[in-house]
Amino acid sequence: MAVQDRIDDALRMWLWNNGVSNAGLAVMQDNELVGSYGYNESSAENSVPIASLSKAITAVALMSLIDDGRLRFGSRLYSVPPSFRQSTEPWSNPEWISDISIEQLLRHTSRITFDASQDLSGIPNADSSDVILVRRTLGQGLSTIPVSEFYNNINYAILGLIMHAITNESYETYCQKMALTPRGASGKIGAGTRALGAFGGWEMSAVDYAMFARAFDPRTRLLSRTAHDFIDAKANSNTPTASLGVFVVRTASGRNLFHHGSYHSAALNPDQSSSFFAMWDNGISVVVTYDQDLTDAARNALDNTLRRAAYS
Repeated sequence: MAVQDRIDDALRMWLWNNGVSNAGLAVMQDNELVGSYGYNESSAENSVPIASLSKAITAVALMSLIDDGRLRFGSRLYSVPPSFRQSTEPWSNPEWISDISIEQLLRHTSRITFDASQDLSGIPNADSSDVILVRRTLGQGLSTIPVSEFYNNINYAILGLIMHAITNESYETYCQKMALTPRGASGKIGAGTRALGAFGGWEMSAVDYAMFARAFDPRTRLLSRTAHDFIDAKANSNTPTASLGVFVVRTASGRNLFHHGSYHSAALNPDQSSSFFAMWDNGISVVVTYDQDLTDAARNALDNTLRRAAYS
C-alpha cells in the first residue's frame, strides 16, 4: 500500500476515535504532493484557519530580514525601530524587556510568561489586536527565573510587529510576498481570526501549507543555510526544541519537524479550529486541518498515528 493510502487510513481511524467529522489532509513525499484527501464537508483544498501553524509563516518571512542583514538573531528589542516601542509601551521593566533578542522570541526563551492572547474578550478582531495584546503582556513583566523554554503566543506577536516596524509594510502583505508566494503557496489572515495575527491568524488549505512547508527540507533550497543551521543548532534527540515556528527533534538520520495548532474562543469565527504539520526524516510530510479543539492526548495520538503510518 502506498504511503499516502496508509496515512489516509490512519487518519480516518483517528478521526473516528476522536469524533471529528470535517478534516483535510495533504501528504508530500520528497516534496511532491502524493495525496490530497477530504473528509465529510471539508477538503485539503479548502482554506481554513491554521492556528499556530501560522508561526512558521512569520518565522520564514522574518528570515528574509536576517538573510538581507536588516536584522540579526542577536538583535535586541532596544535596537529595533522606535515605532515598535512607542506602540507597545508602557513596559513594566524596560531594562529587561529591551534586552530580549530575536532568537529568544523565536525559541520561546524570552522569559515572557504572561500571555494576553489567552483571553480575547474585549480585543477587537482587527489589525490593532496584536499591538493591544503585546502592550497588555509587556505591561505585566517577565519571569525573574530564567526559563529554558516557555511557549507563548506573544513572542510571535512581537516578531510580527518588528517586521512591520522594519519594512513599513503590513505584516500580512510582507509574509505573502516573502514567505508564501516564493514557495508556490497562498493564504491570508482570516477575517474571523485577525485577532490572532502573527501567531495564529492565517487561513490556508492543507495543500497550500504543505507547499509552503517544503522550505523546511534542505533539499529544496527554499530556506537559507543560515535558517537551517538555526533549526539544527539546539536540536536534540530527547526533547522537542522550538526553532523557526516549528519544533525539531534530532534523529539518527537527520531531524523530524512538527507543530500543532489549535484555538477555541467565542470571540473568533469559527470559534474553534486545529491543524497539524509534520516533516519526518524519511521524506514524508503531512498537513492536517480539522474543525475541533481537542485534548493534548488526542493531538499526541494524531502525531503518533500518522508517524507510524509514514514509516510502516
